[in-house]
Amino acid sequence: MKIEDLIRFLNEKSAEYLVIGAQACAAHGYVRATADMDILIRPDEKNIEKVRAALEAFGYDTTDASLEDFQTKKILFRQYWYDVDVHPFAAGVDTEEVLKNGMSGMYENVPTHFASLNDLIKMKKAAGRAKDLEDLRHLEEIRRQQKKS
Repeated sequence: MKIEDLIRFLNEKSAEYLVIGAQACAAHGYVRATADMDILIRPDEKNIEKVRAALEAFGYDTTDASLEDFQTKKILFRQYWYDVDVHPFAAGVDTEEVLKNGMSGMYENVPTHFASLNDLIKMKKAAGRAKDLEDLRHLEEIRRQQKKS
C-alpha cells in the first residue's frame, strides 16, 4: 500500500482531517524530503472512530491507542512503509479554525484536505524547530509571491 491509500480510506470513512507538516508544504509549492505524514483530526469521538477505521484499513494496529489518547496526544503509527502522526491539536492554532480554513487539493491523484497556507505558517512559527523555521522561510516567500499576483 501507498500513503495515498490512507488518504483514500480517510475520505471513504468521511473522516474530518487535514494534512499538515511537510506534505502540506508541498501542496503549497515548497517540496522537501520527508518520511512521514502528519494529519490533524477533529478530536471528537465520532470522527476518531472514522480515523481509527481508516488507519486499520491501511494496516495500522490502533488497539493500544485509547479514545483519550486520540483526543489528547500526538500518536505515531509506524509500519514498514510509512509513519503517520495523528494530531488532535497543533501548536499556535485552534483546531476548529484550522479545519474550517482547510483547502482541497490532490495528493498522488487522490482528493486530499490540506491546512491553509496561513494556518501552516502559524503552525511552523509555533513549532520553532530548525526544520520548521526553514519551512517557514519558504512558506512566507510563497505567501509574499501570492500577494504580489
